[in-house]
Amino acid sequence: MELDCLIAHGASANLHERLFTLCDSSQMHACQKCKNAANVIDGTVDGRRIRGPYCLVCKSVDDIVRLNVPYGAKLLCQELFSMGISLKFETRLCRVSTRTLFWERYRTLFCK
Repeated sequence: MELDCLIAHGASANLHERLFTLCDSSQMHACQKCKNAANVIDGTVDGRRIRGPYCLVCKSVDDIVRLNVPYGAKLLCQELFSMGISLKFETRLCRVSTRTLFWERYRTLFCK
């Protein structure tokens, strides 16, 4: 039965559903310049008061993006960071409006 589901629905859609839709979602921050994970801090850095995501490598708050990831992936990243293993995040901005997403979903459900 699971094999038929994978064939009919597609393995990538099934993985996306299991990893993103049905699990605990979480958020991380990443710097687009250096592609490292950004930390959320509340304090002063170089005489400036910073409260929010901050890249410790670039020493800036610019070009920080929020990533929606499964909690398991965030936990794995934190474990790797604690062991001194740095990860690079390739990010690209999605510029699709919610109206476009709504109508695409509407057409797939009701316009057959």
